[in-house]
Amino acid sequence: MKTGPALKQLTSHRSIHDAGQAQARSLTEEVMQLFEENQTAECLQAAQALIQHWEEKIIAHADAEDESFFQELLAGEQIPGKHIYMMMRDHDLFRQIATHIKESVTEQGKVTMNHIYEFNTLLILNSFHHKGEEKYLFPNE
Repeated sequence: MKTGPALKQLTSHRSIHDAGQAQARSLTEEVMQLFEENQTAECLQAAQALIQHWEEKIIAHADAEDESFFQELLAGEQIPGKHIYMMMRDHDLFRQIATHIKESVTEQGKVTMNHIYEFNTLLILNSFHHKGEEKYLFPNE
């Protein structure tokens, strides 16, 4: 699979990341507010929407990077492989944490403080991931 041009250009790549992160932050804040207000049913719905956002936007983007863009970079040998593998590891953590939250929320039927911590962990990890991609994958821009 060949990578589209948006993944290969810093400004468009940054726009994709910034939009996904902004929406994830907004949804996380909504989940936290509903949790603090003890609006259990509404909080659960918001958490499910947030999980869906992570799966359909951020993790789907990560999958596209892993399957095409990163494979092209590895084949080109211009970017050290260790940097690409670090980015892929971040993606794996997104998948693991999001899956864990989804399964736990479903099992418990509500959002807990631990889920709030995990959602915030995803935001922090994603923020560092974006900086890493820009630094390591677009070193000349």
